[in-house]
Amino acid sequence: MFLSKAWAWITGKPVLDDKKNDGAATPSTAISEEASNNLRQRKAGPSNVIAMTSTAEWKKHLALSSDSKPLVVDFTATWCGPCKKIAPFFAELSGKFPEAMFVKVDVDDLDDVMSQCGVRAMPTFQVYKNGTKVDELVGADQAKLQALVARNTL
Repeated sequence: MFLSKAWAWITGKPVLDDKKNDGAATPSTAISEEASNNLRQRKAGPSNVIAMTSTAEWKKHLALSSDSKPLVVDFTATWCGPCKKIAPFFAELSGKFPEAMFVKVDVDDLDDVMSQCGVRAMPTFQVYKNGTKVDELVGADQAKLQALVARNTL
């Protein structure tokens, strides 16, 4: 029973305990799904990542990039395992480097943007200043991603 309660606490799903209440099944005191989501959000830190939903929105943010306000782009896909793994770290960086704009582009939704930017693998991270690409990283390496953002924002 201890393991099932521990698992319930980890997953946030209630465990039915049929030994209580004269055999009637009742949920145990597992952490609620809402509380679990709040905990995950707090652990991830503040996120200032904007999801691009159209080519027009992409062009608007690209035009806003400057030497003092670079645009850091995460080219991602929902089916990409490494993309999912590094996404929370990218969101964390957006909170640590408020002097930059952080956006993500789903390559399946905005394949024209992906083509224009020369993206061939995911995840790809690019940095733009004054509408021009100045730096790029291909792959999900946290240390290299942090270095990419740091050298283009300081």
